[in-house]
Amino acid sequence: MILGINGSPRGERSNSRFLLSKALEAASEVLADDSTEILDIAGFQIRHCTGCDACVRKKPCPESEHDDMPKIEKKLANANGIIIAAPSYFTSVPGILKDLIDRTRTMKMLDHQLKDKVFGAITYAGLRYGGQEHVIDVLNRYALGQGMIVVGSVGSPVKHGTFGSGSMQTDEGKWRNAESDALAIDASEELGRRVAKLVNNIRET
Repeated sequence: MILGINGSPRGERSNSRFLLSKALEAASEVLADDSTEILDIAGFQIRHCTGCDACVRKKPCPESEHDDMPKIEKKLANANGIIIAAPSYFTSVPGILKDLIDRTRTMKMLDHQLKDKVFGAITYAGLRYGGQEHVIDVLNRYALGQGMIVVGSVGSPVKHGTFGSGSMQTDEGKWRNAESDALAIDASEELGRRVAKLVNNIRET
């Protein structure tokens, strides 16, 4: 199963979610079990990490008694592949997604629960040069820190790039949403297919 994490505070209305849905649709065409799911973290309560280091001492996070992290952790642990889509908020990931990233430190400290999962990243920004590559860098470094297998797309090297990315601002300075951003859609679909192919390959070994 491939789990898509929508890291936008705008939930189902976000451009990031639209590109994530296109990636998962493409992935489902490749997956042996045709299983994908989107998780909108805007619909969950995720408390801040307090830096208490309980997880370093191999203890459960005390904040998990008061929020929805146990539900999210279960879905993450059960996934074979994970794709995170996040908008660029002032050239980085939104605060609610950073809270999720910080809180999954427990999953690393308690036996590397996310290791060897196939990972891909997608982003969308308002401006043509709105920090997309920095967002992808944040997400990829997070995945590497968790021991995940970070992949990029292998579509056209002059068209698709290595990850799903786009912008509301066109080259002419006009405005659009992700549904009108053909390159962002193509790149996201290529990434989804790539993640699914590697998930299938790992299952077969």
